[in-house]
Amino acid sequence: MWQQLLDCMGQRRVAVCIPWKGEPLELVYWYGILAALGIALGALYASKHMQSEGDDPDLVWDALLWILIPALLGARLWYVAQVAMSGSTYYSLSRPLEILNPRLGGMNIFGGAIFGMLAMIVFAIVRKVNFWLLTDGALMGLLVGQGIGRFGNLINIELYGPPTNSDWFGMIVPAAYRMAEFRDLPAETRFHPTMLYEAFWLLLCFGVLYYLFRRYQERFIHGVLTGCYFVLAGIGRFIIEWWRPDQPGIQLESGAILSYSRILSMVYVVIGIIIVLDRMGYLRIPGIARPQTQKQRAKAYEELMRERDRQERARERERQREERRLQREERARIKAEEEAAALAAAAEAEEE
Repeated sequence: MWQQLLDCMGQRRVAVCIPWKGEPLELVYWYGILAALGIALGALYASKHMQSEGDDPDLVWDALLWILIPALLGARLWYVAQVAMSGSTYYSLSRPLEILNPRLGGMNIFGGAIFGMLAMIVFAIVRKVNFWLLTDGALMGLLVGQGIGRFGNLINIELYGPPTNSDWFGMIVPAAYRMAEFRDLPAETRFHPTMLYEAFWLLLCFGVLYYLFRRYQERFIHGVLTGCYFVLAGIGRFIIEWWRPDQPGIQLESGAILSYSRILSMVYVVIGIIIVLDRMGYLRIPGIARPQTQKQRAKAYEELMRERDRQERARERERQREERRLQREERARIKAEEEAAALAAAAEAEEE
């Protein structure tokens, strides 16, 4: 049995196996570990982002409980919907558990983002929190989490692109993991590692946006980072879709396939531009409160810095008071020891 467990965990995709009814059961996959790590690091960044704007960082962890399940459900349902729209009958309403099981196919980030945003709107309304600040932190964190998650795709040898036609650049894909159209190619054929292209793009976007935010924080009106996420994520995915032959879509008259992900990428860009223009005051989205002006943002940031300085001075005063208290206690302890020693010496002298 132990050898069977070792063989089970020796599979590329599997991290942990357990014995179950005399057989090894694949319990944890590396993709799941990396996805959980990405979620945790993304939420950690989001909490720090909230704190940097003077809001409660614990709101992020509360929001995560509201957002995580709808986002995962949305990611899975959109994946299944794409498969169904491509004409496949692999999934059926008569087998609902197969529809919900992400191990039978996968998930799609667009569905996760849409359902997650809807859940975030509900959370912001119910808890009466700053929605745009929350989404700024959450979507910046999503860049990190999604970038890390793409390395899970690398481990699974999935979401790769077509052959690179190079004898040195690209990834080797074993025959067992190849798409049907590539199975007859030579074993040494190298394929585009599109999951790494996207990981690099997402982490690069995070790095650039983080630098700009920290450098010009006093100018960043809440919601601008949200719009930038949609624009950059949409542009990156639209380009990378050129190397994604596995994506279902609509066949055009020319014979080319316009994938559903590419369509949503374009929608992402449009939504992002609208949000940025609204947040910067160049247009008005009906039903959404007007954002701060640049002067109001600068004034609010100055007040935030003053409040942070007041808190820092208060902590410093408290630290100094604590040091003085400890010094008094130390002096009192030394004095008491000296008095006790003097009394003991006097008692010994009387006995002599």
